[in-house]
Amino acid sequence: MKETEELPKKGYAVIRCHDGVIVARLHTFPECERALMYRRGDEVSFMPLQPDEIVGTPTLFTLMLERAGYRVSQNSVTLPS
Repeated sequence: MKETEELPKKGYAVIRCHDGVIVARLHTFPECERALMYRRGDEVSFMPLQPDEIVGTPTLFTLMLERAGYRVSQNSVTLPS
């Protein structure tokens, strides 16, 4: 059986469930309803989300548009510069 890492005495730990590895250690945790967590190596940051903000992949938004009756083709959207 693989030995898991020791939990910190204070603060928080984000643990990957399938193998028990601690992927992030935090001194504090965001005080908000929802937040995105970004991790690069040992560095962790949070970005609070507003109640009206939606998080998703381009595929999710494409599927939402298609289900609403829009036809979405590759390179069909031009973003203002």
